[in-house]
Amino acid sequence: MIKFFAGAAAVALMAGAAQAATFVTVEAAGVQNTTVAFLTAVETFDALTPGIQVPTSTAFASFGAPATFTSTSILVADEYGGAGGIGNQVAVRETGDLDINFTGTPLNFFGVWASALDANNTVSFYQGNTLLSSINLTAFSLGGSYNGNPTAPFLGQNSSEKYAFFNFRITEGYDRVVLSQNGGGGFELDNVTIGVVPEPATWGLMIVGFGLVGFAARRRKIVAA
Repeated sequence: MIKFFAGAAAVALMAGAAQAATFVTVEAAGVQNTTVAFLTAVETFDALTPGIQVPTSTAFASFGAPATFTSTSILVADEYGGAGGIGNQVAVRETGDLDINFTGTPLNFFGVWASALDANNTVSFYQGNTLLSSINLTAFSLGGSYNGNPTAPFLGQNSSEKYAFFNFRITEGYDRVVLSQNGGGGFELDNVTIGVVPEPATWGLMIVGFGLVGFAARRRKIVAA
């Protein structure tokens, strides 16, 4: 089940026998890091040299969750991606995958600044070889404020595509993430974030809260009528 909240504003997705729920929130337009108040670690890739690399030592190691990446294309920030318009970004080109395998601390939060989105950009979560959920990032209806690069010196460029930071909460926990480009073009990403949400109830209360707001609004309309 996927629950989606755009701009903290939700998708619940049941995937396979594992019956994992994945909750997705999107930060406000232009926000390029997570604003959730959980314990997290962020990999910006800025310490790496542009080119094809296989990073095995990242910011995640100090978090207690060392990660092994498949071959990774490190690029300098441009109109298509790179948080803050500086430093590096990662791009998955044509038909390919960026496979990130974690060891150590069990994880249930994942975040990513995904830029220049197209219909071929997919994020999938696994426990070992068991697929928990797979999410196409253009399945969510994001408003016009998400169009184009939001950061100088590339502000407003590539205005036909969306730029957004996605938060994922995977109830079953994950140890592998696959970011896929399923066709021509690229999947540009940055500020890859991992973490541990202390209590699943935290996100459940968020969903209940949104539901109560909707119920109250409908009740006011009925009373007014």
